[in-house]
Amino acid sequence: MNNNKLKKSLAKFVRATHGFLTAPMAIFFLTYSPKVHPGYGMTWPRRIALGFRFWLNNARVTSGTSWRAHLVIAMKLLEIPPETPGDVVECGCWKGGASVNISLVCKLIGRRMKIYDSFEGLPPPVEGDVIAEKTFKKGFIPGIFGGTLEEVQDNIRRYGAYDVCSFHQGWFENTTPHHEGDICLMFIDVDFYSSLHDVLINLWPHVVDGGFVFLDEYLNLPYCAVFYSEKYWDKYFKCAPPGLVGAGTGVQVGMHYTDPTIRFQPTQMQGPDSISYCIKGQYALWDFYPDEKEEAGAAEG
Repeated sequence: MNNNKLKKSLAKFVRATHGFLTAPMAIFFLTYSPKVHPGYGMTWPRRIALGFRFWLNNARVTSGTSWRAHLVIAMKLLEIPPETPGDVVECGCWKGGASVNISLVCKLIGRRMKIYDSFEGLPPPVEGDVIAEKTFKKGFIPGIFGGTLEEVQDNIRRYGAYDVCSFHQGWFENTTPHHEGDICLMFIDVDFYSSLHDVLINLWPHVVDGGFVFLDEYLNLPYCAVFYSEKYWDKYFKCAPPGLVGAGTGVQVGMHYTDPTIRFQPTQMQGPDSISYCIKGQYALWDFYPDEKEEAGAAEG
């Protein structure tokens, strides 16, 4: 075994060992929250049990996100009052790893889950979408990050709560404009700029005030920047940008890392398994310009 392979093997072993050893403690702390609505009857022991089920499911079903991220989503769902209207929406499900876990908590709290995906992989690149162009720099390859509808449905039947789910197949630009009903929480894992744009344009208006929008691509700061773009939110929604909690690093979920970009370096022993989110109705708008006040005062004088 050459030196590079040895480093990769060691790094993989350390990450797996760290993840295994820290999982019980992470579940213990991530499931504690005084904000959980008592109307759901989800006591702390029940939440801990749900966390261990998430952990087990992540080993059963291929997922692009960690069970730790799924548990953060579940806890926020449990904070939403039962009387708040809205379904749970997932955009981009791959093999259904996140769908399985999120459907379980939807079942517990009596909410529907709507899953949007092409079920045939990433879409062809749109001009100007640098991530898509980089992904397909040698030409479009169908099926990347693709799971068939039947495969996803089978995974949810086996490990999740199939009866609360509905499936909306097609490219986001064609399916999301036809969405009906309120959204109390949305999970976005769509990779490309163009896909994120389609989802935001068509689904953000359906998110209720106080609703949560989760984003998987928290490491990519230019991607996250849309949640801080005054131009974007003024142009399309006539409001200030909502900001993004965890942009660049993700929210803390009990992992050990100092530089999130090392996630893409296979020989590194560290690595985040997190997520980021925003809340509709909160705004990240900078409005402190003391020089303008001084100029205005001088003009009045």
